[in-house]
Amino acid sequence: MAIQMIFCLETNPRANTDYIYIKESIDYLYQKSNKVKITPVYMGTKTKYQSKDILREISRKKKEFAAIGQTRVIYCIDTDEYEKNTEHANAFRDIRQYCEEEGHDLIWFCHDVEEVFLGKRIPDSHKVQEAGAYRRKNGIREMSSDKLSEKTVRPHTSNIMCILDKYLTRK
Repeated sequence: MAIQMIFCLETNPRANTDYIYIKESIDYLYQKSNKVKITPVYMGTKTKYQSKDILREISRKKKEFAAIGQTRVIYCIDTDEYEKNTEHANAFRDIRQYCEEEGHDLIWFCHDVEEVFLGKRIPDSHKVQEAGAYRRKNGIREMSSDKLSEKTVRPHTSNIMCILDKYLTRK
């Protein structure tokens, strides 16, 4: 049976930065399969994780795929300054709880996707350029799988491989 993985991303389709890092991880670390469809949903910001527009788009994409197989919804969220900022901690907690209640998976990046994959925070004005350079230079080859398979939220780490391992086969 085929599976569709819907990745709900904080970025927008024009920037597409988060998807670059996620797709590079999938392509480099996991076997290719014509039974797996990767579908991005661009939220623009994490605060829209349960907005009517986003939920409608997820529902539409699930219906389109229903005859072929099952769909898994995976939210991809930066933790931001969760340990210092109450607002960020509350937002992360709320999204985590929402995913648990709805049966969705949650991939987190501590503190953000750039810190995990590039080792540093990047100003918004340079994120597109840095993501493109990461892809061109095959930066994923330099990544430690330990940093990408963390179960506890810690700086410079993510649980991305913990979630992807549920649905994909490693190379």
